[in-house]
Amino acid sequence: MDATEKYLFEVHGYLLIKGALSPQEVAAANTAIDQHADQIGIRANDLAHESATLRGTQGRGDLGGMLTWEKPHCDPFRQMIAHEKFAPYLEELLGPGFRLEGLSIITMDEGAEGFWFHEGGEPLDRSRGFLYRNGRMFCGMTNIAVQLTDVGPEDGGFACLPGSHKANYPCPDEIRLYEAHQDRMVQIPAKAGDAVLFVETLMHGAIPWRAKHQRRSVILRYNHGVQGESWLGTYTPPDFYGELTSAQQAVITPPKYRGEDKGSRLYKPS
Repeated sequence: MDATEKYLFEVHGYLLIKGALSPQEVAAANTAIDQHADQIGIRANDLAHESATLRGTQGRGDLGGMLTWEKPHCDPFRQMIAHEKFAPYLEELLGPGFRLEGLSIITMDEGAEGFWFHEGGEPLDRSRGFLYRNGRMFCGMTNIAVQLTDVGPEDGGFACLPGSHKANYPCPDEIRLYEAHQDRMVQIPAKAGDAVLFVETLMHGAIPWRAKHQRRSVILRYNHGVQGESWLGTYTPPDFYGELTSAQQAVITPPKYRGEDKGSRLYKPS
């Protein structure tokens, strides 16, 4: 991250990475989704939390399991989990050995409901915090929303309250439900291939989808190398583990301590 990106992310809690994926990568991912469109699950209208301003005529679509799809349709998503465009940002925010916590696809068709605004700096969630110390940022869960279709300024979709990752007071319900101070929320325009990087503790949600075309966003969730948010039992590598590159394997390994580098002066027990 350069100085400008660090400043903007620290202040706002998010950053738009333009042109993160090439047109070819975007096309391959969309083709793969087209081939598995029958697996998209349409939610009941359960995300607006009875908000009049977030209500829609239908639920959003959720799709998972991309890493296990048949080739070549799994490849675009396997490449994303340790993508060379994302790794420098994740290493800056999460440190060495960042881990993938989750991967999913969100779709929204015209009229799809929004999502009430959740997270925020308070109340504290130890796995999803944000901290600045000694000249650098330390984040808990950090997400990348890769846009596979264009998002115009009036289309709806992902939105957030900039700076709320550092909030010291709980957010009033009328703001979370998008029924007051809507002008403070930011809906982020993006082109297909752009990616929104944001810390999970940033208060975020979605505005009802107004565009004629379908919203398609790949959501990649990461945490630092010693954090496992939903870890239980003994680690068993997935069947496709041997098909991954070493960088891809590294992000799905169990949590463990990793030093900054071989020359670091970090404490090592005797």
